[in-house]
This record gives sequence, structure tokens and C-alpha cells, in this order.
Amino acid sequence: MATFAVKFLGCKVSQADMTLARQALLDAGHTEVGEEEAQVQLVNTCCITGEAEAKSRQSVRRSLRSAERVYVSGCAANLNAGQFAELDARVTALVGTAEDVAASLAGAVGGCIDVEHDVLARDRGGHGRTRGFVKVQDGCDGDCAYCIIPTVRGRARSRPASAVLREVEHRVAAGQPEVVLTGISVGDYRDPESGLELGTLMVAVARVPGVERVRLSSVEVIHVRDALIEALRDEPKVCPHLHIPLQSGDDRVLHDMGRHYGAAEYVEAVGAVRQAVPHVNVTTDVIVGFPTEDEAAFDATLELLDAARISRVHTFVYSPRPGTVAAALGDRVGPAEKRRRSQVLRGRSELRSRQHRTAKLGDRETVLIDKVADTACSGYTSDYTRCYLPAGAGERGALVEVACAELHADGIRCVRSVRAAAYP
Repeated sequence: MATFAVKFLGCKVSQADMTLARQALLDAGHTEVGEEEAQVQLVNTCCITGEAEAKSRQSVRRSLRSAERVYVSGCAANLNAGQFAELDARVTALVGTAEDVAASLAGAVGGCIDVEHDVLARDRGGHGRTRGFVKVQDGCDGDCAYCIIPTVRGRARSRPASAVLREVEHRVAAGQPEVVLTGISVGDYRDPESGLELGTLMVAVARVPGVERVRLSSVEVIHVRDALIEALRDEPKVCPHLHIPLQSGDDRVLHDMGRHYGAAEYVEAVGAVRQAVPHVNVTTDVIVGFPTEDEAAFDATLELLDAARISRVHTFVYSPRPGTVAAALGDRVGPAEKRRRSQVLRGRSELRSRQHRTAKLGDRETVLIDKVADTACSGYTSDYTRCYLPAGAGERGALVEVACAELHADGIRCVRSVRAAAYP
């Protein structure tokens, strides 16, 4: 038997895939240790941008400093396995789905591995996490001009709801009371057995005994449908937070990107969610420096972020991906201008985030503690606002009521709330 360590780059789906590989190695009898002590290291990679691909190679190089063998999986390995194999003779690229990778580990590392979907979350001790990422869907049928992910992930496909619910039961048993449903295009979810859609699945997950919170990792605006809005409105355990990628607030750029909505449609959809759930927190992704994004298009994006009252923006700098439609457009926006726009966007994001957090001062919130240290502890509210508390305010996995006292650099400083007896 071997000692091993796992790490991932990229999205929550990559994290969910790594959980499967990790559990497969544990089930085969191998021992998990720290990265520097591990004989075997598995790196799950990302290729969403050229920078992500470069970081994946860097991560493999770091693993080679101490590991006897390094296995590489995930999107960048599926896109170009050779770039990793040529780094060192100790590197082996494992291509295919997460299930393919877990099965390949049986022969590569040794041991008997079971990769059935409904056992993939027997995460002993929850890997120290209070939040469990459950992959309900993989692949994408979209045709975004800049995106290579459909090439490396394949067409959209959904897991049966029955398997999802069994995994959720395992997550709860492993000490993960918050469940995050994730996928490459999670809004495409359709139960292959019953046909139920995403919003209905979220309600079913919320009703699994022991589940305290259900949230989505991300959902496209074209998938913000009635069933999802109803789940947010009617099921208390469904968290009032949606991450809805925008990418651009300019209709021409959205068309060139291959996005199937316009700026007005995005604002309208977010408005419909806010009408049903006034306290919802909406965050987004934006790409800066797309080849056809001029200054006016960038300004339109800034205006839309204000109109939609977006509280936080994850900024991505465009880089051409070989094999995508947009690669033929070249890279027309210079590096300095990309940096400038990125800085402006990050400044706008910080302003909106500060406004969102300031509005909570004086309020009471419920926080799920996920980090505990000698000097402090912290966790998230249901709308995904980070809160910091004094040491001893709660154990990891505890839901505690807090009073929001003052702003923190990236969250809110809180104190444990003690209600007066007459408080309703």
C-alpha cells in the first residue's frame, strides 16, 4: 500500500472529481498524508484559460519535488496529456471521466477500487469540510466561442436523482450539513429516470434528514427557470445565493461569445429572482479583453453590474484557447488594457461587496462554522457572506446565530447573538 496526497485546480466540479479519486484510493487501502510526505500524488488539472493550464503544469512540477509518482487527471490532461508526460518520467496522465480516472488508479497504484456513483461520497470525516460538493451533472451542450470545456468534458449528461440523494445521505453522515450541487452546466440537469429538473432536485435534497443547507455552485441565466425560483422562495434550506455568469454586458460581445442571451434578458432574469426572493445575493463571472470588447462594451458591462445589483464579480482575463471558435479572432486587446479593465472591474466588485456587507450591519444572521482556530473562527451565512467570530463561538459544523457588528476586509466581524427572552 502507498501513501498519497491529492490536489485540484479549477472549479467545484474538479473538487468533486478529486473527492472521488481520493475516496477510491482510501477504499483501496492506501493512506492519505501531507503533500510533502506522499509517495503518490494525484493532481486534477484545469484548462479554462491558458493561465489555468500553466498553473496546472506548475502544480505537477511542485509535486515532483517530493513524490515518487505523480498522476495527472482532469481537463488539462484530457486536452493535452503529452504536456504533462514530457515533464518527467515519473508523471502519468490519466485521461477520461472522473470515473475512468478512479478505475485507472486501481491498476496504477494498486488495490481494488469500486467506482459506482452512489459510493463516491463515503468521505471519511468529510475531509475536514462542512460543505459537501455533489456533482449532479457533467459535460456541456453549449457552444461558447471562447470555451474548450465541451471538448474535454463531452456532452451534457445527468446523474440519476436516486444516486444524488444517496450521495447526499453519505455527505451528511460524514459531517457535511451543507450540500453544494455542482456540474459543468448544472442548469441542464434532468433526472434520466424521472425527468425532474434542477429546482425540484434541490427541494428533494433539502428534505434529506440532516441536511441544513442546499446551494448551487453556479447556474447559467438561461436556466433560471420557475422551478429554481420556487425552490429559492419556498424551501428555507435552499440558500438565497445564485452565482449567475454574465461574461459581458454588451449584446454584440455576447453574440460574438456565443452566449444565448442579451443584456436585458440577464437583468430581467435577476429581477425576477429578486422579486420572489428580495434578500437573494447574486454574484457573477465576467471576461475582460474578449477580442471584440471595445471601451464602450466594457462600460456597458459596468453599467449592467450596477443595474443587476451584483455583489461580487469573479474576473477572468481572456486568453485564446486553441480549438475554439474565438481563437480565429486573435487577441486584439493588449495586455496593459486587459490589466486596466481587470483592475477597474475588481474595484467595482469590491465596492459592490462592501455595500452588500454594510447593509447587514446590525442584523442577525445564521452562520455555519467551517474554520476553527485558537484565535478565531469563521463561516458563511446562507447567502454566502463570510463572517468572522471570536474563538470559542462554535465548533466546526455548528450553526450559530450571530449579530453583524463591523466590516472585515472580505466579510463581517460578528459576535455570538444572545436573544432577550422577550425577543420573538
